[in-house]
Amino acid sequence: MFVGRILPSFHCTKVAEVVRFLLKHVIAVVYMEVYGLINLNPVKFPVNGQTMASHPKTSSRRFSDLDPDDSFNDSVHLNDSWFYGPPKKKQVMSPDESKGDTPHIASPGTFKKASLVEKSLGEMETFPKQRLALAKLEGSSKVFKNSRVFSFECPEHSAGERRYLVSTLERFWAWYSCLKERHLYELITESTPCRLYFDLEYSKSSNPDIDHEMAYNHFMDTVKHLLKSEFDLEVDPRKDFLVLDSSTDSKFSAHVICHLPNRYLFPSNTHIRPFCNRLLEVLLEDAPVKIWNSDGTKETVLFDNAVYTKNRNFRLYLSSKLGKETVLKLADYCDFYGPNKPSDRQIFFDSICVPANASEFPLLKVPDSLEEEIERIRGSRVLSAAKVQEGSGPSPYPQLDEFMLMVWRKWNQSVYIRQWKTTVNEKGFVTSIIYYPANCRYCFNIGREHKSNGTFWTVNLERNDFCQKCFDVECRGVSSNLFPLPSFIVNSIHKANDCDGAKEIPNDSFSDEDDVASFFDESAVELNEFFTKWDEVFEQ
Repeated sequence: MFVGRILPSFHCTKVAEVVRFLLKHVIAVVYMEVYGLINLNPVKFPVNGQTMASHPKTSSRRFSDLDPDDSFNDSVHLNDSWFYGPPKKKQVMSPDESKGDTPHIASPGTFKKASLVEKSLGEMETFPKQRLALAKLEGSSKVFKNSRVFSFECPEHSAGERRYLVSTLERFWAWYSCLKERHLYELITESTPCRLYFDLEYSKSSNPDIDHEMAYNHFMDTVKHLLKSEFDLEVDPRKDFLVLDSSTDSKFSAHVICHLPNRYLFPSNTHIRPFCNRLLEVLLEDAPVKIWNSDGTKETVLFDNAVYTKNRNFRLYLSSKLGKETVLKLADYCDFYGPNKPSDRQIFFDSICVPANASEFPLLKVPDSLEEEIERIRGSRVLSAAKVQEGSGPSPYPQLDEFMLMVWRKWNQSVYIRQWKTTVNEKGFVTSIIYYPANCRYCFNIGREHKSNGTFWTVNLERNDFCQKCFDVECRGVSSNLFPLPSFIVNSIHKANDCDGAKEIPNDSFSDEDDVASFFDESAVELNEFFTKWDEVFEQ
């Protein structure tokens, strides 16, 4: 009787111990598989009609260390149909944003509940505006040290319009690696330490006889010598530079990510620009091979010097541009990994400009000469927060907004104001406003629209004129003629300023659509006179 009573409890205890033992080891194996520490089975994911396999071998030469923080939250898992499927009738944004009155950007049916393992890797939320994503990043970074912002192009929205995704690197990769189509970009945020990187390109049609190998090797050698002279760094471009290629029959295109000795990073991507300005000068002075721009009208260099601006989007490994099929892949001429065969995960982490655990990497000490150049650039483009006000959509000058839209509609009827920025002088007076239009890239310098780089228009409120400039490296320092503002527009600006004491930006100057329409109805004669002269400019 005594034995009979003991056996059931004895067996229950043993069974419970066995179950706990098995669960503990199953969970450990799952986490090791997720973190890439082991690979139980090669898994193939479709990439543009092909397959992408996670390789059983990893390189012993390079490892992207990552120690992600754990957090079990209520975030959701995004599937690729939400990004690249047909337009949805209802649109949803992030779970937090959807609580407010902000328009949604995806349908709830396109989200699926994240697993506990996915949740443990961090949050994953989407936003319609960059500023919202950056605000989320600021908070998320306090909990997850490897939080990042990524951007993606939306086929169902206006051409070139982006959405933004905030996630940890590990959570993002777990999702990104399973997508069938990828059109995503790393957002290199302002004042964030990053690797030295280059965007190489040239048109094959305007350079039919180019000696590609000579041009490429000359670029690499020049970078090597300049890093030595400016920072006393010894590099071997073949072993230290990771190269991704997305070339086509019409264009050579590659990204170069530089892994400097001792893991050195630049303090920010704007700190790279003075170095690249020096590089550009050296390449043009001593060029064994001439490289011409896409029109074949101007000598240029192998790299794009316009990719070192704050909050820059840089295309990710395995992604293509929207509407294109050519993805960025490891170049067959890249010797970064030697004879080893890296996994896609390893290449991804090695190819991002802001590496995992970037705060633990040492920073380069920028020479005084380059510091002066950085300050000059900042002084010419960025004022202190007290002297700048910016925003997206309509500016505080609605009549001026509508007038500029009328100007831009000559090239594209779907143009709209993506962003505006005002500058204020020491006395507090608004002196100028810069417009960044979307869907309008017309450049007076080349007489057509740029294919990729955008334009911006500066309205000088002291001289009462406006002009066009662009971000293309070939048009650097060049602007259009100065066009005078019509008198009725000038009067509306000064009237708005007078309402606020003529200082800074009038907080109550926003008018509704009826007021703006009425304003232009009353000024129809002057408006017609201006655009008659405007059309004559293009006829000439």
